[in-house]
Amino acid sequence: MPFFSEIFFSSLIGKPVYALDESYIGEFRDFVVRRRNDNFVITKIRIRKRSGDRIVLPWNDVYSIDTVPISFRLKKMDDAITLSEYDEDEFRLKRDMLDQQIIDMHHHRVVRVNDIRIVSIANELVVVAADIGFRGLMRRIGIESFAMSISRVFGYQLQNKLIPSKYIDPYPARLRHDIQLTVGQEDLKNMHPADIADIVEHLDMFERLSMIKALPPQVMADSIFELEPEVRKALVKQLKDEELSFLLRKMSPDEATDVVAELPHRRMHKVLDFMKGSHGEDVKELLKFKDGTAGSMMNTEFITFPGDMSARAALSNLRKNHKFAEQIYYLYIVGPDESLVGVVSLRELIFVEPKTQLAELVNYQPHYVLLDETVDSVIEKFTKYNLIAMPVLDEEKKIQGIITVDDVLSELDESTE
Repeated sequence: MPFFSEIFFSSLIGKPVYALDESYIGEFRDFVVRRRNDNFVITKIRIRKRSGDRIVLPWNDVYSIDTVPISFRLKKMDDAITLSEYDEDEFRLKRDMLDQQIIDMHHHRVVRVNDIRIVSIANELVVVAADIGFRGLMRRIGIESFAMSISRVFGYQLQNKLIPSKYIDPYPARLRHDIQLTVGQEDLKNMHPADIADIVEHLDMFERLSMIKALPPQVMADSIFELEPEVRKALVKQLKDEELSFLLRKMSPDEATDVVAELPHRRMHKVLDFMKGSHGEDVKELLKFKDGTAGSMMNTEFITFPGDMSARAALSNLRKNHKFAEQIYYLYIVGPDESLVGVVSLRELIFVEPKTQLAELVNYQPHYVLLDETVDSVIEKFTKYNLIAMPVLDEEKKIQGIITVDDVLSELDESTE
């Protein structure tokens, strides 16, 4: 079964297909592929017959692909051809990858595929890379030789710019045609939400919605929060109030408040009505604070400890309730009236005798900010004292929330834009 060693897909499109007796059947239109490990393996071919009908044949029906000139030859006579159907985990190269935007999983970006590199391994054809470079585009439109000649005149060598198949997920195109998700989508689910947001921002609105809605709810919520404000506003506008309120419950109260604050006033109240329970109440409370103050930055998810609690009991409490706290690097110790007494670091707690009371470990001069302090004041204290987190107190010195270093970094990012 003679095949080429390697070839670019664009050079195959439209080439003749012959039966076993060398009678002309039609022209090659597309390959059907399935992901296998790091590459895509060709499983079927699509042909347009002389009558204009499109048919799909199993790859095993192909006897050879000649390269001079390029043509396909089948193992069977025209009247003995076995037709095939697509499987759920398959997609087409020309329709779903060539000239389409794909996700480069390695560099977390969206790129356009100008051509596709195929190699022959044993009796199989394998897609090993996508060409996203200028040379691939010139080859795609049929003027590669001309472009290479011009580049040599100016002393420049055009190179193929390839992305290995293991870093490719032809995601948006696959969704448009209802094709089953591939292994690449599992990689997408495991990416950091900030990287997913980078990808989403380069897609059109349909693709953004398709991609975001295919993610697990928590990843979806985290990724939406990481979007640039204008992109987030446009995306949130496409979600139903029930969908949005569900996602907001997956965010921390301060993150949810940032998203809710961007909504038109009328919709804000509708969404908040769906957010029943303590989470919704926390968001409503945070919305009361003036923008640009410590109160507007804080997260209301935190836990406190009495000074007479033992280190063993405190660690047990942390294990049970850590999911209800934004951070657990510091333990905030409060008195009988719930006012802040001091702070104990988690490091200190781990290395003391289990029976030691927290009061023996307390730093009685904790750093904190008040609700109405400015963002600049918050940033200054975090920077000056090299903090990971800091409590926000009211006038009675009671903790109302926690500000973490990632909240401060977000404010710094906004101030530099």
